[in-house]
Amino acid sequence: MLPTEYHQRIVDYYAATENAYKDSWDLNNSLAIHYGYRDKGVRTFADSLQRMNAVMAESAGIREGETVLDAGCGVGGSSIFLAQHYGATVKGITLSPRQVQHAEINAEKKEVTGQVKFQLMDYCATDFPDHSFDVVWGCESICYAANKEQFIKEAYRLLRPGGRLVVADGLVTKYEHNRNPVIRQWLDGWQVNYLETADRFQGYMQQTGFSDIQFRDISREVAHSSRRLLRFYYLANLYLYWKTITLSNRATAMQKLNIRACKFQYIGMKRNLWQYGLVTGWKL
Repeated sequence: MLPTEYHQRIVDYYAATENAYKDSWDLNNSLAIHYGYRDKGVRTFADSLQRMNAVMAESAGIREGETVLDAGCGVGGSSIFLAQHYGATVKGITLSPRQVQHAEINAEKKEVTGQVKFQLMDYCATDFPDHSFDVVWGCESICYAANKEQFIKEAYRLLRPGGRLVVADGLVTKYEHNRNPVIRQWLDGWQVNYLETADRFQGYMQQTGFSDIQFRDISREVAHSSRRLLRFYYLANLYLYWKTITLSNRATAMQKLNIRACKFQYIGMKRNLWQYGLVTGWKL
């Protein structure tokens, strides 16, 4: 698979910011690169990351023995969770060779190598046959699709009759907010091209053939993660200042943009420029 320029920027971004995710999100243990879901049963940040997986799985009605495509699997956290807690068979795909390696190691550590498999692939144009999966899962990864409508069409093709699409991700409240300076400094910092609105995303699903489409705004449940990222912004800047005065290795331009984005995602949510949505749909 030869990456496009946009895809390569995404791969480079995750390679450059891996240590930041280890520091701010406890990546080595959480295996998560997404916002957490906090409700009454959640006591810790680590719990909130696992709770997001559970809420998505419950929304999609995942059952033991079903096959799931983890579209944009990162280091394999959601795939491993679904194998461990739901008895699912999962194929995780990502643009990053480094993430494939990490995901395979994580699966081996968690003893689920018989249930999960990871490979390099673009989730908008996969090599899988029609009707390959019971569920297509996108946990904070579909924002990176070069074309979100194309992803939805590909997900529909891959699903069996009775299959479900479940996506948890950021969505702008108005499409023109993609040009807002606050949103642009956030998205450019995380190498995201643009976000859809809830209405446009659901419209694409309906046009493609999905039925029983459900949308839920879960911004309130993920707000604690947004605040955590704001705190990381301030702490990371202090660290960068220390590195400057001690003449240590300085952060790259991409790393600095990533840190700045942590502030602007918070400002954008506070100003209602974007929301965090959970979307599900069925293929009849």
